[in-house]
Amino acid sequence: MENASKALAIAGGVLISLLVIGALLLMFNQLSDYQKVGEQNEKEVQMIEFNNQFTTYLRNKVRGNEVLSLMNRVVDYNTRKAENSQEKYQKIKLTITGIQVEKLKYDNNDEKLIETQYTQDNINNLLRKVKELESKYQLNKISTLCSNITKVMDSQEQAKEILQKDVANYGGYDRVKKDTALYYQYSQFKRLYFDCDESATKYDEKTGRISEMKLICTNRLD
Repeated sequence: MENASKALAIAGGVLISLLVIGALLLMFNQLSDYQKVGEQNEKEVQMIEFNNQFTTYLRNKVRGNEVLSLMNRVVDYNTRKAENSQEKYQKIKLTITGIQVEKLKYDNNDEKLIETQYTQDNINNLLRKVKELESKYQLNKISTLCSNITKVMDSQEQAKEILQKDVANYGGYDRVKKDTALYYQYSQFKRLYFDCDESATKYDEKTGRISEMKLICTNRLD
């Protein structure tokens, strides 16, 4: 009887141990599932927050100044996140088409700043040239030159008065006129309207992040 009692006690102890181990394994699996769900939810929240930065432009009647903001966002993301981050997210492909450049020029003989369409290949070039002009003249002065473009084109003295310096400091009067005409195109671009091509909007199948956008210029100036 005594041996039988000991055997039952041992068996009971083993059974209890198995039950405890089973309970611990079940709890561990549940915690792992909760963690996976939490990580998935966090990724979905991050994806939604990311897309919200860009989906606000997926509509009609997007102003040109908004398109410029979108350009900057895309360039920043493609450089800082898609290229240099460990995640290696897919780059956003942005296409802007249908711009009638001649409508934006002060004179048909002016040098061209704005292109008829934009992709990753020439967006950087536009942003770089604009930054150079704003740095060369300071934003307030190049904006004032542009606002008074007729006077600047007609009179060297008017240009000198706006710049508060001799035009020679900026490469001469002819260069000032050309730069003013270039920035005038940029200012006109900001007044244009663009419509979203919804059929061209795409999302990364793996991450759900937006990957392609296309805007078409209506060539209507505000």
